Amino acid sequence: MIKRAFIPLLMTFLAGVAFADTHAAATSWVQTLTQQALDSGFLSRLPPNISLVFGLAKPQEGTDVRQLLSKEGHRVRTFNVSLANHADVVIFNVNAQTGANVAYLIGSDGQLRKAVAYAPGGQAEDLPAADAKSGLAREKKYWSARAKAAPGAAAPAAPAAQAPPGH
Repeated sequence: MIKRAFIPLLMTFLAGVAFADTHAAATSWVQTLTQQALDSGFLSRLPPNISLVFGLAKPQEGTDVRQLLSKEGHRVRTFNVSLANHADVVIFNVNAQTGANVAYLIGSDGQLRKAVAYAPGGQAEDLPAADAKSGLAREKKYWSARAKAAPGAAAPAAPAAQAPPGH
């Protein structure tokens, strides 16, 4: 009798541990890269049309971000952290040859909030849910591998030194 009661309890516990590990793994790449971007990323600005469609800070001028950049052939990827709200993360995947852009707005938990596609000078259009989900899955795979390869990925990052005003 005790054995029969123990097995479902054990299965429930193991499922909970698996879910917690999966959730932690899913979000840790965002946290690692967010900190890396804030510490040493390029200061950049998102295009106004993307800031507007995603409802980010300063939509008319473009949202100020810290950016990590990766280029492989004609593919350019950026991981952008809003300076106004670090929970607003925008991932771009750009085909430099065709100019096709896909942008994903995610939260600090790695969950998709919105995804759009556009060409330079064109209107941003919402991606269909299936395309957004599969595209973000590819981006998560790419960026989580980069986060694992980042120096100090296993340890928390040290706080960034503050530059004197005007520098």
